[in-house]
Amino acid sequence: MSIQDGAFLMESVTEWDEEFDVVSVGSGAGGVVAALTAASEGASALVIEKYHQLGGVTSLSAGQVWMGPTTHAREAGFEDSPEEVRSYLDHLSAGFGDLDNRQTYIDRGAEALDSLTALGLRMQIIPGLTDYYYPDAPGSKEDGRYLEAVPFPATRLGEWQHRTVAGAGVSTGALGSSTLSNLDLLECGADQQMLAQRAAMRAAKSERAQGAGLMANLIAVALEQGVQFRAETAAVKLVGKDRVEGVIVTTPEGSRSIRARQGVVLATSSYDWDPVFRETFEHIKDLHSVTLPTVTGDHFRLASDFRAATATTLPAGNPTHVSINIPGEMWGGRPMYRHMIPALPHSVVVNRAGARFGDESFFHSYAAALYTFDGDKQEFPNWPAWLVFDESFRTKYPLGPIAAGVELPEGMAVQASSLRELAEVCGIDPDGLEQTAERIGEFAITGIDEDFGRGSRGFVRKILGDPAIKPNPNIGPVDRAPFYAIKLERTGTGLASAGLKTNTQAQVMDIDGNPIKGLFAVGNSVARLEFGAGYNSGQAVGRSLVFGYVAGQTLAASGLSLDAESA
Repeated sequence: MSIQDGAFLMESVTEWDEEFDVVSVGSGAGGVVAALTAASEGASALVIEKYHQLGGVTSLSAGQVWMGPTTHAREAGFEDSPEEVRSYLDHLSAGFGDLDNRQTYIDRGAEALDSLTALGLRMQIIPGLTDYYYPDAPGSKEDGRYLEAVPFPATRLGEWQHRTVAGAGVSTGALGSSTLSNLDLLECGADQQMLAQRAAMRAAKSERAQGAGLMANLIAVALEQGVQFRAETAAVKLVGKDRVEGVIVTTPEGSRSIRARQGVVLATSSYDWDPVFRETFEHIKDLHSVTLPTVTGDHFRLASDFRAATATTLPAGNPTHVSINIPGEMWGGRPMYRHMIPALPHSVVVNRAGARFGDESFFHSYAAALYTFDGDKQEFPNWPAWLVFDESFRTKYPLGPIAAGVELPEGMAVQASSLRELAEVCGIDPDGLEQTAERIGEFAITGIDEDFGRGSRGFVRKILGDPAIKPNPNIGPVDRAPFYAIKLERTGTGLASAGLKTNTQAQVMDIDGNPIKGLFAVGNSVARLEFGAGYNSGQAVGRSLVFGYVAGQTLAASGLSLDAESA
């Protein structure tokens, strides 16, 4: 191996420090599933992780898996078919995406889930959650397509228990993302006492839920299959001549060369923390992130030497969220922004004109509207934006780790005795804000948002609203002084508008349309071509499981081929 201008040349390494059949770069769901699937077929597998803890972005997610048809759904009495799933995904795509990869997601989803279940992954249906676009979209279902991991006792991880990502997360969800399952949230609703009791019960059992629970379970299964893990190990270069033969990594002890006899799997997530990639692909200058600070687009850099192809999807269709900052909270050396879906009553989101521009309870609505561009004025009329709420909101609902009724930290929000005063301080049109508040008050009485349909979707009514509020759990008047406004920021969640292009076997394609031998990619490192322009909650983790499984199966089969050739 030689070095020129600080970079490793494209040539084979003659002496490797270590050798494995499969090396996964990244310890989220896709990378771990690829490694454990290959290991279950007899391959030796290693998972390396740049961060000091395992679990990746998946551990910070809600851990929802959207998939159909599945054995879990059938056994629970839900009817589904591949044709209905395909109809729904075609609707989501808005005509974009890769049809072959979409069909693979459908055809091999249940197979992947059944295989992982046989190895020890415990999943459960999240009852009562509807597809985002039910009942309007063809093929949509009222129930049965959402799954999550059964809360998992982290003590089963042994020495890795405290070296896996867990904790409050960076969402504004109730009590964080690892203490309560989605089922817990549905059962407890907005009852803060019940939520706290359920969280205490889970903590007493060392149980993790949502994405952290899913990853704890998957890592435990992988360890049982003989997969090795290395944290604080960053991949800096893929090496090989006619194929990817291995990877050069840096560790606290120095650099090492690791051979991957059958292949390397890139599972490094997206590029949320890289300013150039963010602006290039998301068209947002100041995008914050709720992902780990190590998510910097490494898959692009690693695969570029092998002329890997990049694919993009519609930025306005990407599930980018809005977020708030709690003064003093830091993440990766920067102020931390907790993403939120402003779906609770007694609140609205407005632009400079004091006008609403989407359904606050449905992030696709306002996220797409933020991309609206006024060609006459050369500006984005819906940005900046503010979350406006009243004293009823503050006393009833938490904001991230700030409990309901607790005074907000100094500097977090603008406070005023009237909406007009609030608007003047923030630079919002006062007449517009007053008119918006009056109109939302009318909708609170009728339960029908005539402008944007807030609270009309079954998904948000059940998991994001306050069931104590009638007739619409997502709408309440904004009329009780004092009033508050928080200027919002935009945040990425690891789901990107661009990624590597892969085929139905999870192989990375080069710019000429050929698979790169020995190189695979899964998860958020891959362009979301299965779904085209749209998205439904649970599909990011779902595709990680499915194509991680596919990559592992393909790698295991390639090992058999290599053995036959050498015999």
